[in-house]
Amino acid sequence: MSRFIFLLPSLFLFPAVAAAEIKGEVALGVLTTSGNSETQSVNGTFALDHTAKPWHQHFEATAINNSDEQGTTAERYGAGYKLDYDFTESNYAFFSADYSKDLFGGVREKTTEAVGYGRRILNNDQHKLDAEIGAGARQQEDQAGVRSNDLIGRFFADYRWNITETNKFSQNLKVEGGEDNVSTEAVSELSLSIVGDLFAKISFTIRNNSEVPAGTERTDTATAVNLSYSFGD
Repeated sequence: MSRFIFLLPSLFLFPAVAAAEIKGEVALGVLTTSGNSETQSVNGTFALDHTAKPWHQHFEATAINNSDEQGTTAERYGAGYKLDYDFTESNYAFFSADYSKDLFGGVREKTTEAVGYGRRILNNDQHKLDAEIGAGARQQEDQAGVRSNDLIGRFFADYRWNITETNKFSQNLKVEGGEDNVSTEAVSELSLSIVGDLFAKISFTIRNNSEVPAGTERTDTATAVNLSYSFGD
């Protein structure tokens, strides 16, 4: 049922796709992880944004995989959908749904759904800062196969700096807290133009879970170097 709840909102993406501004990105590269898995892996990302004011939609999917002679040493998949509705230029409501599966992390499988309020604190040509607060539900399974369901509070902040017209830096932080676990994810990313719509991207990600099974690390980190292609308006 939780997967159905996650997939349902993404259906709204397709009827509106032809209506307004669409842009996206495809990236492929190498990822180095530490924590519950210490490997170098293949990393892939696909993202799509659609804007038809006052509505904004964002979809993103990621995949990490690495295998050697002894078998799979790192495997993680994730997908997320977010829908915003602008009340004013600076204030908006949002709905978000996220799914992740990590065969070597502190949490094996997790689905979250949340609604809430967001504010664009900075919104100029060089600096952008959004902050969000909301509430929702989470369904997760740890590596020992123990499932749990709880209500969560959600905080998210996203900062973007246009260093030049083509080179950019971003930093975001997401915290989801409930009775069973508090999960935190922070992502720093530097995007450097190569030529045209082709970019080099360097990112560093920290993920932490407050409650994990015995023998499992609470914190995982990942450093990615990707070649990225952007398209659309």
